[in-house]
Amino acid sequence: MVKSRFFVLFFGLIVGWCVIIARATQLQILPNKRLAELERSQYRTRIDLPARRGVIFDRNGKELAVTVPSYSLYADPKEIRNQWTFDHILARRLGYSPNFIYQKIRDRSKQFVWIDRHLKKQFVASLMRLHLKGLAAIQEPDRVYPNGNLLSQVLGFVGEDGRGLSGLELQYDHLLKGKGRTVVLERDARGRPLLVNGKIFTDTPAGYDLHLTVDAELQFKLEQELEKTVRIHEADSATGVVLDAQNSNILAIATVPTFNPNRAWDAKPSLWRDRVVTDAFEPGSVVKPLIFSKAIEEGIIKPNTRTFCDNGHMLIDGHIIHEADTPFGWLTTTQILMKSSNIGAAKVAFAMGAARVREALKDFGFGKPLGVSLPGESGGFVKPLPWRKIRLANIAFGQGVEATALQIADAYAAIANGGILRTPRIVSELVNEQTGKHIKIKSHIIRRVISPEVASTMRLMLSMVTTSEGTGYNARVSGYPVAGKTGTAQVAVPGKGYVSGDYIASFVGFLPANDPRFVIYIVVNHPRDGYYGAEVAAPVFSEIASFAVQRAALPPVLLTRKSILNNSAIARDAATQAQSIARIRRMAQVLAAEEKNQTPNFTGLTLREVLNEIRGMPIHIQIHGNGVVSMTVPPAGDTLPANKRVSIYLKDL
Repeated sequence: MVKSRFFVLFFGLIVGWCVIIARATQLQILPNKRLAELERSQYRTRIDLPARRGVIFDRNGKELAVTVPSYSLYADPKEIRNQWTFDHILARRLGYSPNFIYQKIRDRSKQFVWIDRHLKKQFVASLMRLHLKGLAAIQEPDRVYPNGNLLSQVLGFVGEDGRGLSGLELQYDHLLKGKGRTVVLERDARGRPLLVNGKIFTDTPAGYDLHLTVDAELQFKLEQELEKTVRIHEADSATGVVLDAQNSNILAIATVPTFNPNRAWDAKPSLWRDRVVTDAFEPGSVVKPLIFSKAIEEGIIKPNTRTFCDNGHMLIDGHIIHEADTPFGWLTTTQILMKSSNIGAAKVAFAMGAARVREALKDFGFGKPLGVSLPGESGGFVKPLPWRKIRLANIAFGQGVEATALQIADAYAAIANGGILRTPRIVSELVNEQTGKHIKIKSHIIRRVISPEVASTMRLMLSMVTTSEGTGYNARVSGYPVAGKTGTAQVAVPGKGYVSGDYIASFVGFLPANDPRFVIYIVVNHPRDGYYGAEVAAPVFSEIASFAVQRAALPPVLLTRKSILNNSAIARDAATQAQSIARIRRMAQVLAAEEKNQTPNFTGLTLREVLNEIRGMPIHIQIHGNGVVSMTVPPAGDTLPANKRVSIYLKDL
């Protein structure tokens, strides 16, 4: 009996030990998914860290947005021993309330919570010396904008998690951010983080660097002048853009007031918007040259075609069209631009018809986004047909149609470069230094809108706007011919008409007029001290243009019609250039003579050419002989007689 009990006890012990050994073997040797998960949750913490974000450079290699090391604090709520001490010490040092810290770490089931991020190394080191249980630090990248407010709306900014939230940071986020990395943080038997000096150094890949077409120095000058004019004229805001006239590269682009992207959340969200590309508005008289260029292209008018401007009072559909200032009688097409006659522009539009005017605006890029690589681009608005006659008249001088500042600048670039509309470009190249991969962003041609000959004609006509008799006199730049147009538009309220006394003042132009290098558009919104584009925006254009030509080291140009014509950079070949120069030179001479009430120089012209040149002018000719003109009575340059009669003597060659 005793032996039996002993045998059972012994057998039971053997079985028990076997079970223990088997269980130990299972736990120590065989894989166990549940236990592995438990081990990972108790002894490891996973932290997702972003890659080093790519740098954004200006055209000359100046850093506009960079990524630098920063230090962030996190906590393991399970390790905190004295909650009250932990909350109050961190709150005092970080500038938060104790309750704010408590709310972050109140959930004790978590093992990792961020306390504060992107802090200075020295500050974090001072906190770590306090030896607060449950507090640790990690190194991670931080986005910094070393030039403060410069180009802020275009660059945009990133959030705490490193994602782009606006501007280029948003548009190219997928390329800038690169591929991040997950870090596994080991913990000891008590669950405490195993760190080296409280930091983790990561070796993560980098994103693409962005190389812009923007010139940081020109950008600074643009923002400086816009801020100054907002202050002087007590305006709400101002925008400006500078394009390379030949390829529409964006050299500077600004909206003021600006904000500091290093502290973006301190600014009103309305300041984050890049209004040059997002805001469409009624631009006013800067639309006139676009319509006129199409009218000249189609043979509807010529630069010296005379139009009666109704002495400043025209009745259309029960509405009265007035001039902005001085009433006019007879004006040539060029004079209509020089003096910015609304009635003259309306009559040109009537001669074209609504369909062709609408087509002209669409051809120049209105009504559809240009495709610039910036977020939120507006396409503006061109109302579908049919148009009442009063609407056609209003659109002729820039009311009832909407465009962005970038669209208007780009349309003038088409005139400057010889008739080609291009998509504006702000990013020239993306480069990944680690992989060596380059992505080139090419300039894109949208369409040809006018011929090179008409573009040359328009450059000459627009250069007359900045003479002493034109509205753009204040836009002149010493030593360089300037072509451009003023704009003074009333502020429209949808469905309610226009706000009395509230204006948008602007000037758009290019220089040198003979061989354009820069297109500049300046818009001042709601100025209270002065409101004409000529007095508010044109002087800003002059300042920016002066800086641009000096920075580019362009030699001064003698301001003559000959220089504007002979140095044409856009003629397709030598034969076309020669024809264009000869034709426009004759037009310029006839136009100048008419303005001074002098006999034009017809020497060397055929009879047909003479008749073409005086079409629309109050000059009566008497013809003697055949061939080409050898002399006139009165001679070229003499004052025209009262009856405007000129005798021309032709001679066979």
